[in-house]
Amino acid sequence: MKFDFFIYSKFQKAICNLQLVVFALYFSKAAAQQPLTLQLAIQLAQQNSINALLNQNNLEITNQNYRLQKAQLFPQINLNANLPGYNSSITSVTQPDGTIKFTTVEQAYSSTGISLSQKIAATGGTFTASSNVNRFDRLSGNRTTNYNTQPFVLGFNQPLFRFNEVAFSQKVAKLNKQLGTKQFTKQQEQLALEVTNQYHTLLQTQQNIKLLQALKLNTDSLLNTARLKLSLGKIGEEEYLQIVLEQLKTTQQLQQANGNYELNKLKFCNLLGISIQSEIFLAISQPVVNEQVILTGNSISTLVDAYKKNSPDYEQQKLLQLQNEAALKRAKLNRLPNLNLIAGYGSNQSASVLNNAYQNVLTQQNATVGIAVPLFSSGANTANLKIANYQLQNQQLQLQQIEQRITNDIMSQVQAYNIAIQQISSAQFADSIAQRRYEISYNKYQAGKLTYTDLLNAQSQQLQAKQGYLNAIAAYWQAYYQLRVTTLYDIEKNKVFMNKNFVEP
Repeated sequence: MKFDFFIYSKFQKAICNLQLVVFALYFSKAAAQQPLTLQLAIQLAQQNSINALLNQNNLEITNQNYRLQKAQLFPQINLNANLPGYNSSITSVTQPDGTIKFTTVEQAYSSTGISLSQKIAATGGTFTASSNVNRFDRLSGNRTTNYNTQPFVLGFNQPLFRFNEVAFSQKVAKLNKQLGTKQFTKQQEQLALEVTNQYHTLLQTQQNIKLLQALKLNTDSLLNTARLKLSLGKIGEEEYLQIVLEQLKTTQQLQQANGNYELNKLKFCNLLGISIQSEIFLAISQPVVNEQVILTGNSISTLVDAYKKNSPDYEQQKLLQLQNEAALKRAKLNRLPNLNLIAGYGSNQSASVLNNAYQNVLTQQNATVGIAVPLFSSGANTANLKIANYQLQNQQLQLQQIEQRITNDIMSQVQAYNIAIQQISSAQFADSIAQRRYEISYNKYQAGKLTYTDLLNAQSQQLQAKQGYLNAIAAYWQAYYQLRVTTLYDIEKNKVFMNKNFVEP
């Protein structure tokens, strides 16, 4: 009996030493890897991922559209030219005595000129300036050449009692640029939220593998010990088979966890834009709970104001409101007489020699006021006015609905954020207790002072506590970045969040 106990003691000590060596090798390998933090993962995704490149391209499209709209306010200069045109035909010519004579006419015509147009945002009118020269050649009969020049012609076209479309298009362009830059910032924050979710999914899988590997080592050790105890008659076959089943179960769970890890790693690497071959070791990005501030009712009003100032969704509603206000103003002005003022001033001359066509130029000028008065439209103008008025009212009501909805959403998100802060400490404490309890239960079972069922119960609570701790951290970061997505406001620094690529219009 003493010999049996001596063999059993030596065997158990060898198993424990082997277990310590395996654990040391595993943790030394993990420690040698450079841990990837959540903040670094977000930075990589916002710089290198496909989503980030798409966001950047959309921002550039917005900037170029704004430049395109602004370019309409700058002078537009065009060069116009007609290549020599040739015409040969038989034309009827009325004679002094009233008879008609048909004669062959052969002629060539060409022209060239430069023009400038300038839209006036303040009035909605257009200013033009041009200079032209025309040449006419008669090729039949007595050949002649004539030049007609317009050294300068100034013109002005101004609609009266009409909506200023030029000024309105510039307002829309500015709002679209603000909308685009805010949309880019929100998309980058949405990317950060997506990285946060993928990060903690992969982290939980990684930590689960780490824990299952440790449990498998313990279970393998217990199984080896159980075989010796069974041969010595110290345990029954039922307890031995229970350990065997647990060892099979742990092996299956570890295989499943490894499969989940490879799939989650693929998604994570694709999201960050890094190689799938990269070795990834994720750090537990635990926030410093003592430094986190519980958000109060005053914080909610601040976040709602931040949403109104920063959110592209709210900016879109402002754009729609501006468009509805413009439609209402158009409908009102369409009921008034349509006046259009056209004025011009310039010079012209004609001569058979080009130089003479620029000598002693004659003045040309014109001025007209066109008018169109709506006498009867079968109520169309009145209907358009009422439609525009109701659409504007609906837009204002929808804006109030959005403010109410977003206030409720922010309150819900603030509550989730506050709860997450409070639960991290308790979850961490529960995890440490569960880990310590399992160690004690494992040692007691080894000493024969605890049943295997009680050890399995401690093991199950250990897994649940670890999962609860990781879930609490994931819930905090999800709530944190969700608030940033909604409001584009940095709740840690208490200031408007400005992405480094954010450009003021």
